[in-house]
Amino acid sequence: MAEFSSSDISNLSTSLPMPKNALPIVIIGAGGIVSDAHLPAYKKAGFEVFGIFDPVKEKAEKCAKDFNIKKLYASEEEALSEKNVVFDIAVPPQVLLEVVKKIPSNSICQLQKPMGNSMQDAAEIKKIIKEKNIIACVNLQLKFSPMMIALREAINKGMIGDITELEISLSVKTPWHLWPFLETLDNVEVPLHSIHYLDWIRSVLGNPNSVHCKSIKHPSVPKISDARSSIILEYDQDVRCCLSINHTHDTDKHGMKHSHAYARVEGLKGAAYIKFGLLLNYPKGEPEEIEISTDGVSWTKVDNVGTWFPDAFVGTMSSLQRFASGEDSELLHSVDNAYETMAVVYACLESNKILGTKVKY
Repeated sequence: MAEFSSSDISNLSTSLPMPKNALPIVIIGAGGIVSDAHLPAYKKAGFEVFGIFDPVKEKAEKCAKDFNIKKLYASEEEALSEKNVVFDIAVPPQVLLEVVKKIPSNSICQLQKPMGNSMQDAAEIKKIIKEKNIIACVNLQLKFSPMMIALREAINKGMIGDITELEISLSVKTPWHLWPFLETLDNVEVPLHSIHYLDWIRSVLGNPNSVHCKSIKHPSVPKISDARSSIILEYDQDVRCCLSINHTHDTDKHGMKHSHAYARVEGLKGAAYIKFGLLLNYPKGEPEEIEISTDGVSWTKVDNVGTWFPDAFVGTMSSLQRFASGEDSELLHSVDNAYETMAVVYACLESNKILGTKVKY
């Protein structure tokens, strides 16, 4: 008799508990990620967004109007003077450290990823958070998406068994123009996008011992430093872990037929296939999917998988608030945890500088 049934798979959990008494949220930053993900998530969850600030006043005003936010601030300092709130710091990496320096002691806050623009920034942010006794997380939200919550439960229940394969593959057209600040950065693909996959992989396989990475430009987006990456993560056990990431598949010319975005996990007992629907025709996207096969049960879809955006952003904020209130004992996206993800990211960037082995003809 099979250990699991198809209903065990279809009914896997796809959400986390909500905080009993959520604090109001004050947001610093009103860019695209806030208007497209943070605010829709908080509206869906019923979280109160009390106020918002952005140095470009018009951006903050639009968010306030679209999402019925009560208060607009004239400065970061004014926003950070609020009491009994959660600060949601959604600013570009090159200015994150300076904002973190202004956060009051004993606050509760969520920081945008990545943790600054270098490992030095990340180390300084980690130090400040500890010295000021701030309860803080980093918005590395993929592991809080409904499909990954379901996969985590499947793994914990033994449906997959010892993992032997983890592969992520993308061939999509990413609209880089939505984030103009990316053109100012020396590195884009790994620290701004694949960081999500690296963080999620760490939550499944643990920390890798070493990495191999090659990130390159594409002529279609000449102002973006790199838009494609090939990454291999090495582990002690018999695990093959690799990422093939292409953000420049020309769907305008070739159509969507062979555009894809998926993660595949295989173990000694079962396997999982995850479709990143959001990344296909972003930001409109397609439905997300996760299918699981385990001993005695053929491929079965998990029900109610929602979407990466905005559902995962509900998870990061609710988890932070539950941890701060004592409802949860673990913060999966803590600053300390995110710092280790940053270490993997910067190992990739260092690897990218090293030439491959020359072929001798």
